Amino acid sequence: MKRPDEETLKEFQVYYKPDTDFASHARLLQSKWRVKKGYKMNNKPKSNYGNFIETEVAKEKRLNYLTKNIRKLVSDKIIEIRKNGGLVGEPRIWNNLLSSQPLCFNLFGELYYDLELATNFFKKLFPDKVTQVTKIDFEYSSKRNNPDNSAFDVYVEYLNQKEKCFFGIEVKYQESLKEENQAKALKNFNNHKEEYLKLTSESKFFKEDVIDQLSKSPLAQIWRDHLLAYNMTNENITGSFIYLFPFENKECFDGVTKYQKLLISQNENENKFHSRDLSVFIKELHNLHNTEWTQELLERYVG
Repeated sequence: MKRPDEETLKEFQVYYKPDTDFASHARLLQSKWRVKKGYKMNNKPKSNYGNFIETEVAKEKRLNYLTKNIRKLVSDKIIEIRKNGGLVGEPRIWNNLLSSQPLCFNLFGELYYDLELATNFFKKLFPDKVTQVTKIDFEYSSKRNNPDNSAFDVYVEYLNQKEKCFFGIEVKYQESLKEENQAKALKNFNNHKEEYLKLTSESKFFKEDVIDQLSKSPLAQIWRDHLLAYNMTNENITGSFIYLFPFENKECFDGVTKYQKLLISQNENENKFHSRDLSVFIKELHNLHNTEWTQELLERYVG
């Protein structure tokens, strides 16, 4: 993807030199959406870019979220997520239009209330797997702190004929897959090393002698979430992991490509790893359910 021209970025107050080409494009889309909606830009240091809404108003009115249902869901789920030990990043969930957590709610929030629509959507995406979607949740793990605090951004429970299954979904948007704090990531790995090695060996997903690559940026988070899907699988339910991101995000795409090369099998039914394009998800949902909500999803996140 080609980086937007500097004049346009400055016009919409999103010129940020460290951005990747895709992040620059995404930041511009968010600012254009904010301007169209008439939302005031934040004026605080370090967040005075066009993809930030004025914080207090954004928090009070839930302006980062696309529908009344989704705004209610976010308010309810934040309380539940924190109660269960999950992470909610404030104030970015309110004021940062680029944040991937609001994206999760904006894409899957209406499906939470409409499982018939969710069923039709996932049957279209995974026709050989999904018979009926029975549950959608956010920032969910049935193995919290076993071995770490990882959770799926979105959790989709479904039936494959009569077999109970789930998708654990990690959603990325403009992120580059670099660990923000390498020292913290290393400490986390060392704290849970034995459990990680055990799960990696038991899963039989990975080639030999690849732990050194899996445990470091840019692959570490993908690996931990993939292991979580395996760890949550038991005699009652079978899980697989969806890594959902825009394929135009080169840094994410390259990281996922590198990760897939470390898997023994490239068959998704065997390795339980599904790399999927966020743009395709949004377009498919809009084609299936053409409403103001899905139109805004397209405009805001695909362009």
